[in-house]
Amino acid sequence: MKKIFSALAVMALSLPVQALELSPCYIGKGGVSKKAQCGQLTVPVNRDVPDVTIDLNVALIAAPSDNKADDPIVLLAGGPGQGAVETYAGLSRVFHSYMRDRDIILVDQRGTGNSHPLRCEIEDEDVETLLDYESDGWKVWLKDCKDSMDVDTDYFTTTDAIKDLEAVRQALDIKQWNIYGGSYGTRKALTYMKMFPESLRAVVLDSVVPQSEPLASSHEANLQNTLRAVFERCEADVSCKEAFGDAEQQMWKLFQTLEESPVELSMISPALGEREELTFSKEYAAIALRMFSYGPETMGLIPLMVSLANHGQYETMAYQSLMVGANLEESLNNALELSVICAEDVPFMADKQPEMSNYIFGDKFYELIKARCDIWDSPRADASFKEDVVSDIPTLLLSGELDPVTPPAFADKAMQTLSNSQHLVAKGQGHIAVTRGCMPKIFGQFIKDPEVELDTECMKSFQDLTFFVNLNGPKE
Repeated sequence: MKKIFSALAVMALSLPVQALELSPCYIGKGGVSKKAQCGQLTVPVNRDVPDVTIDLNVALIAAPSDNKADDPIVLLAGGPGQGAVETYAGLSRVFHSYMRDRDIILVDQRGTGNSHPLRCEIEDEDVETLLDYESDGWKVWLKDCKDSMDVDTDYFTTTDAIKDLEAVRQALDIKQWNIYGGSYGTRKALTYMKMFPESLRAVVLDSVVPQSEPLASSHEANLQNTLRAVFERCEADVSCKEAFGDAEQQMWKLFQTLEESPVELSMISPALGEREELTFSKEYAAIALRMFSYGPETMGLIPLMVSLANHGQYETMAYQSLMVGANLEESLNNALELSVICAEDVPFMADKQPEMSNYIFGDKFYELIKARCDIWDSPRADASFKEDVVSDIPTLLLSGELDPVTPPAFADKAMQTLSNSQHLVAKGQGHIAVTRGCMPKIFGQFIKDPEVELDTECMKSFQDLTFFVNLNGPKE
């Protein structure tokens, strides 16, 4: 394994080092606006064919401290398919408050943000087609999407992205830097640790995807485990139990009802602000519940949303599903996502979906993912890519106790081969822990000195879920 990746490193380093010129700019989204220095670095799509290039979008937010450290911190965004510059808006408080003595560097991964984004627009009329797994409509859409790409998507993988990051480090003449990766960004971080360990001072892995884990293979089980934990807490909460009874059975009842008879709704589109007709199916309900399970604030709404739907008020859940879908469509570069998972995940999934008594995503989930990748036709990643990363780089792993996508067990698995690591689990929290409670402070402690024992006393203040018993809020 070490020989394979050291060879990759030599290949990447053999290219001429370019200068990266930065000029003043402002970055941000959703009310966040930060002064930065921005520029572009030109890199080959395929490093064996240097004449075909793309431009990487790079932003640097200068540290306000007069005593600035010379090892910046780099944000690795998730997805796959999210750009780092746009993702920074949601993490700006964490980075700005606790990284005042370090520059912050943002590089949109190739295929995301302003680094030659790979995406196919999904029109309103396409949504139901893409959710109708029994039709051939989604196959036509996907083939058209693949045919519309103006670059070879075979070279838009995690490994290619890490070579790009190393090229940026060299262009900025930085000896070492620190990296924070969240969700899929942890795969990028782990890959970096494997390929270019000498470039890294310290690593933070938040909501960890172990290198050997095929994304999506455990989505069903992880979501069911989180929802079961939510419903168990509802059962133990007097007001929640009184309002909703057996909340888990209420969910399965809703899924069965929608599977047998989808509901026709007329709703205002959150994306367009116009009225549209919607066939609210089990798939829409699954999207809503999955996204509501990402954080404790929305987890507390799940029993109420299910109950309202079971009493004929589907609009609340349907609107949330549409709103989440619109936000994801805006932030995620779907063609890049396919290029990654079809090379690095689907080829390594088990042949069959694990047997369960009930399925939220449906019993054809595996078949659908594999069929999508048959059309996308990405080359399979080398088996060595999926080997767990062995490293002694100082590493902090963070997990949310109730994470429906990357549970704490994932971090425990990755930690087995990270000899200089520690794992913190935030009670009652979901996906992406660094923004929660005092976690930004702990994050700052670690980056300041990765070898000092962390003070985690403040984590005892995390509270468990609070449930909404009606739309006015929790019962007092």
